[in-house]
Amino acid sequence: MDTRSSLIFKEFAPTGLLTAMEGEDVPLFNIAAIEDCGPGDLVFVDRAKAVEIIRDRRPSAVVTSPALQESLTALGGMTVLIASNIKLAHALLRQRYVDRDVLLSEWPDIHPSAVIHPSCEIEKGSRIGPNVVLGKGVRIGNETAIMAGSVVENGAKIGNQSVIHPNVTIGYDCEIGNEVIIQSGAVIGSEGYGFAQDESGHSHRIPQLGKVVIEDRVSIGAGCCIDRATYAETRIGAGTKLDNLSHIAHNVQIGQDCLLTAGFIVAGSTTIGDRVIASGQTGVLDHLEICNDVVLLHRAGVTKSIDKPGAYAGLPVQPLPEYMKNTALMKRLSELRKQVQQLEKRLPKE
Repeated sequence: MDTRSSLIFKEFAPTGLLTAMEGEDVPLFNIAAIEDCGPGDLVFVDRAKAVEIIRDRRPSAVVTSPALQESLTALGGMTVLIASNIKLAHALLRQRYVDRDVLLSEWPDIHPSAVIHPSCEIEKGSRIGPNVVLGKGVRIGNETAIMAGSVVENGAKIGNQSVIHPNVTIGYDCEIGNEVIIQSGAVIGSEGYGFAQDESGHSHRIPQLGKVVIEDRVSIGAGCCIDRATYAETRIGAGTKLDNLSHIAHNVQIGQDCLLTAGFIVAGSTTIGDRVIASGQTGVLDHLEICNDVVLLHRAGVTKSIDKPGAYAGLPVQPLPEYMKNTALMKRLSELRKQVQQLEKRLPKE
């Protein structure tokens, strides 16, 4: 990073993200954590406790909220940028100025160890790393990085400006959109879990010949598995973010802008709406429907469809206020049992 505070303000002020700038135009060379900052750094301050640290460490520029503007301006000697949303500013400024450039590599555009079928189409600016395998008819868009050891099977399509980290497997005929990030060890298009039993209890595989469709701006964490559909498609909606070690079964439909954290598991043919948030180790049974704007908490176990937006928790899930009351009561069960026993002793014996 080598820029000036005025250039940052000019770039982001028209978007409404930065609303004011106080102080001189200063050169900036890094975006740093509050605890490690110093001259030449830009930092993000979203809490009053950080003001004393800033006073001692003296970064060159601070991005903060209107509520903290006065206390930081009073310190003097630094530029103060006011943000309407500090966390969003943190995300967008770091992406713009200091993010890793996955297209920069010590390797050539296409590493000589890559195995690429002659029918593949690779658009300009893309990078194919060491030991990558691209099958028949694979299509790779512009400025996409396929990193070392990844396998993209025949007929798969990957859009523009996507990043496939090392040792990812993308199965045949699957479709990956634009600006998608897939972290190491993920498997997209593994065969869905479908078996039929005969009279002897032996299981017989039902071929899963559908595909997986990953829409634009999806992020898939390390070690995730997304199964291909039995017939049609398993789909992950635009903007959805999956944390590490999540499992999406065959024919699941997940909406847009969902946040699904580590260990999220959903069984086959369930439909999940837009903007659903799930905390770690949430589980959802098969053939259910979860509406838009649902929040699932405390290792939620979803055994029935949810048709009303809101927060739910527990196994089986309950509306959050009800769950909190029941949890509080559970802590007193031993005490309540003793009280019941004492009352029983007072009752006349038959």
